[in-house]
Amino acid sequence: MAPSAEDLVRLGGIDYLNALPLLWGLGESSDRLALGYHVPSRLAQMLDCSELDVALVPVVACIERPDYQVVPGIGISSYGGVRSIRLFHRTNLRKVRRVGLDTCSMTSALLTRLLFRDAWGGEPEFVSCDPAAMRSCLEGRNEELAGLDAVLLIGDAALEGDSFPGWQDLDLGTEWTRMTGLPFVYAFWACRAEVVEDVGFRRFLLERLSQAKEEGLARIDEIVAGAALPAGFDQAAGIHYLRHLINYDLGEDKLEAMRLFFDRLYAAGLLEKPFKSLSFLTF
Repeated sequence: MAPSAEDLVRLGGIDYLNALPLLWGLGESSDRLALGYHVPSRLAQMLDCSELDVALVPVVACIERPDYQVVPGIGISSYGGVRSIRLFHRTNLRKVRRVGLDTCSMTSALLTRLLFRDAWGGEPEFVSCDPAAMRSCLEGRNEELAGLDAVLLIGDAALEGDSFPGWQDLDLGTEWTRMTGLPFVYAFWACRAEVVEDVGFRRFLLERLSQAKEEGLARIDEIVAGAALPAGFDQAAGIHYLRHLINYDLGEDKLEAMRLFFDRLYAAGLLEKPFKSLSFLTF
């Protein structure tokens, strides 16, 4: 059911530093938008279960739900290094046998699987793990996960600390661009179709999300100054990360990269059905 003029629209934002420029001012009392923050995998679940109306979801959430309406022109992507999607490994990638995947991740977990198959030549077992537990594994404090040869961390957890003794790390944004020459898209705004049936509401939503992006990108210094930054990540690093590593547009180059990612996932047997197209929200 489409929201009435009195309804608060349930909006889900990613609980990571890289999403903050897209969330500037959303959910204020004058907005009709009730904003909550969650990790990417939880956002996808909540939108699918109708616990949210609009969410900044991992791009792979739209593969199983082609009826979702995607907000055009806004996304979270990188060209090359991103810093916040990191695979730590303690042996040659071809010899990796067991990989811990961050339970908060959907898109990055599939990217990891694809890179092992198409770029690194490994055939490991993949195990979903809590990010805090995997960090303790990297620090040598978790005997239960001691059998992991590699671990994937995403978001703020990946930004904390640069190195761990005995572990090397790879930036998956760098690895994807090295393999394809293209950027990589991690997330975008998606809506349940019934929520945006009303033309007036579609116009409001598109304008409000575009305004938030424009204002957020103009206030990155202010956003970083007020954010709870990852441990060991100072304000200068935060500003560089948001201004120079993360991109917030969703142009044709990003859409081409996303289509290639989905096609390669299907060819690798990591998707059950081929990707067709996205449905974009218009008014």
